[in-house]
Amino acid sequence: MTESLDTQSLSLVWSNSPWDAAATGYPVWQIESIELRGPGAGEDMRLFDQARDHEGVGLVSCRLSHSRLDLSIFLEDHGFRFIEMLYQPELNLISGRGGSGTIAHLRVRLASQADLPATIDMAGSAFVNERFHMDPRLGATFGNLRYQNWVRSSLDHPTQRLYVLEDEQGPLSFFVTEMLEDGTCYWHLNAIDPRRQGQGLGRLAWLTMLQHAVEEGAIRVRTSIVARNHRVLNLYARLGFRFPPPLMTFHWVREGEA
Repeated sequence: MTESLDTQSLSLVWSNSPWDAAATGYPVWQIESIELRGPGAGEDMRLFDQARDHEGVGLVSCRLSHSRLDLSIFLEDHGFRFIEMLYQPELNLISGRGGSGTIAHLRVRLASQADLPATIDMAGSAFVNERFHMDPRLGATFGNLRYQNWVRSSLDHPTQRLYVLEDEQGPLSFFVTEMLEDGTCYWHLNAIDPRRQGQGLGRLAWLTMLQHAVEEGAIRVRTSIVARNHRVLNLYARLGFRFPPPLMTFHWVREGEA
């Protein structure tokens, strides 16, 4: 559900994040858009604060263009803290790059109920650079549970698909993807089993899924990755992904909720 605040000085639109609330145990909001219209924006922000406190919200997140330092300063003046820089790399598959002609050496298949224990186990240990993990007021416990819930729910999701990649030793990676109406295959979430990392399997898994996207008729692949995850950033660069301007992520966390 989306709510809004529309005054002469401030426009603010926010929504609930039930997937985050499921991990934290308290209501979580996400600011969808914010616009400063006049000198009274700071005073009007108190109306948002009152609504947030009335609902018992413990976490509010917001993403901004990297160039909107005016908005970042405004949010920081109201208790938000910078958490991460986020990139959304994209690869055009029509150009002949990214998977076409690649011989995949990993098997990829839609996950079944029997795959959930292994994929949930990966999701609970593979992520260390993401915003929940890095915000010291939240931490890895919330972050791991968030991704485990995501994997669990993707199995029956109406549009997202959970894929398992495996070799002769068994499952080693998972991808949660979604085919968008414009032909984009969006990679929501992916990981290599931490016990199999450092063996050159990451590039092979990514190439396998690029080839799979081509076979599914996608015209491009897009994903999101935080700037601090430099190893995977380098992987996307080697695979030919283009990097649009980044986004900034901010968190407001209620004192005592962590």
